[in-house]
Amino acid sequence: MKSNFFWSLLFFAWFVACQNEKSSDLSKAKNLQLEIVDSIRVDYIGNLSFMDVKPSLQRALFFDIQKRAFLVTDFQGNKLGEFVKEQDSPDGFGSFPMGAGRLMERDRVQVVSMFGVFEYDFEGNLLQSAKTPDDEIKSFSGRIDAQREIYPVNDKLLMTGLIARGEYNKTQPEFYDEFEQLVWIDPRTGSMEQFLSLDSASLFQNGQSHEPGMLSATFEVIDDQLVVINGGEPVLRMYELAAPYQIIKRVPLNLTDFQVNEGEDPLKADPRAISFDPSYGIISKLVRVGDFLVISYTTGYDELDRAEYQAVNSQQAYRDFNERIAGKYKNRIQIMNLDGEKMADFEFPEKLGNTMVSRDGALWFNALPNSEVEEDFFQLYRVEIKESQE
Repeated sequence: MKSNFFWSLLFFAWFVACQNEKSSDLSKAKNLQLEIVDSIRVDYIGNLSFMDVKPSLQRALFFDIQKRAFLVTDFQGNKLGEFVKEQDSPDGFGSFPMGAGRLMERDRVQVVSMFGVFEYDFEGNLLQSAKTPDDEIKSFSGRIDAQREIYPVNDKLLMTGLIARGEYNKTQPEFYDEFEQLVWIDPRTGSMEQFLSLDSASLFQNGQSHEPGMLSATFEVIDDQLVVINGGEPVLRMYELAAPYQIIKRVPLNLTDFQVNEGEDPLKADPRAISFDPSYGIISKLVRVGDFLVISYTTGYDELDRAEYQAVNSQQAYRDFNERIAGKYKNRIQIMNLDGEKMADFEFPEKLGNTMVSRDGALWFNALPNSEVEEDFFQLYRVEIKESQE
């Protein structure tokens, strides 16, 4: 009996020590920060959007919205190719891509639009395409920066598939009942399959009218799980990656000063209008970086500023309001473990813009442009998650 008591006591002491060690590790992890470790500078006159970066190929991809031009550079900032695809060109992809272009092996750029999957060389020559069957073409909203990416999963591509206007509008319950967040794309056939209905417990099933952009999903794939966040709802959901996409768990997110928009009375909402209200928070991007999940988000405004913003009725009042709140509400980053538990939350470092991707265990951000001086260059920063020495 004494021997059993001794071993039980020893086991208890070991267990407590392990728990203390885990608590200590978690405490240390809360001191995480972002550190710029490298950069790419591209000399360019114009306004570039950051689309993709591929460290293994030493390539970066950008898009000039004014020229409708794709620009490919190496990591020294040298231009490797630039091409334009007009909306009605025979080898074009249509008016707008569904998300950022994707750099591929053998000097190729992959573009996905509502009309299919297209691959070009760096000079814009169409190398291959898979056009979406006519009966599957849908009016997916577009995006020309890396806030929305092409995500390869096995032999398919996975993307956010937001349709803001369809058979139903935002004031009708059927809009939310029928809403599907993501789309599988077959790069061989161009076939597109929407999937993943809204969770029955979602904020967007509360009977109110919501702006479609607030439903737009950002996601990650971790092994055989799909991790999804809807922009206006601070909840992380984990699903099985295979149909029927059973929900595994919901994790409410503890975001700093995040202002949730509960929606508008459907009888008062304009069914034709699609707008964005910055006085409410929105989660822009979710990425995995090693053993961490990272999200970028805006908080929205406090109640007094929201009331003033929503009462603005002229361009001058709008300018005055923006000047008054300039610098008051900054974009934020939250770092979590892979279970969605908060590890750190802080304002964006000053040099970083609002578009990020995860590549090879590091983050890449566009540089924050100088608002006072027109620059003749564009920069990317390679950023690592490190433990603060403070």
